[in-house]
Amino acid sequence: MLLVALTLAVLAPGGAKAFAAQGPSATALRVAGAAEIQDVYVRAPENIPHGELLQVLIVLHGMGGNGPAFASAFTNLVDTQGWLIVAPTITYGDWTNPDQIAREDPALVAWLSDYVRHLSQRTGYSVEPRVLLFGHSRGAQLALRFTEIHPEAVVGVAAASAGTYTLPFSRDRHTGKELAFPFGVANLAQTDGGQAFDARSFESVPIWIGVGAADTNDADVPDAWDQYIGPDRLDRALAFTQALQTLGADGKLHVFPNTGHALTDAMRAAACSHLAAAVASDQSEPEASAT
Repeated sequence: MLLVALTLAVLAPGGAKAFAAQGPSATALRVAGAAEIQDVYVRAPENIPHGELLQVLIVLHGMGGNGPAFASAFTNLVDTQGWLIVAPTITYGDWTNPDQIAREDPALVAWLSDYVRHLSQRTGYSVEPRVLLFGHSRGAQLALRFTEIHPEAVVGVAAASAGTYTLPFSRDRHTGKELAFPFGVANLAQTDGGQAFDARSFESVPIWIGVGAADTNDADVPDAWDQYIGPDRLDRALAFTQALQTLGADGKLHVFPNTGHALTDAMRAAACSHLAAAVASDQSEPEASAT
């Protein structure tokens, strides 16, 4: 495995807010993000618990996918948990271009954040205010970047087979240079409408990273990220998990044997198991603090 030059300097919460005016406003970002959303598929569990708020699972498809088809494979899993599933259909741009990602993901995150803030109105159900996220490939990148920008809105996140990652650091360890978005979070407040990286909140979110052991074709991923997280999806998953552990975040990696760049039933099941554990842990926290 490639030894990856990780970054260690963490951007202090709120440290970049003074520069937010240099970037787009949150309103402008939401409008730009909405333009990439074709529709949003919503499905409630078969048996809605009486008198309880529904936990929402947002599932984010990869390149060329669509919300209803992507969500259909989760039906049995979410029914078992009693979760409401939300699956937008997104028209992604060129995910291999860092400049495109630097524009596109803050816009999609801003749209999704607004959707989450108005979950009950948008879905028509009484729901928990904080969500679970699952993403595959391009959707995994978006799920993780949403969590980095809005950790306060996330109970747990699972990301399978991402091709690129944004490291939760502000500077490169070896060069000392600023690690700007989408490679790092140094200038996050300038790109996302003023929301600076909050390391403490991010550390508290359980993060599951899944990848196939045979997902190692370096021609499948853009070279611009190589110097930070390695040349292929397996190396990059390892590097990002190491970065999470360096930060002190709650990160876990699951490498699936004999698996390439595919979303398998085993991946979905393992991811949902992680998310269910995150919900259980979140629900037990008030009781623990009260004793």
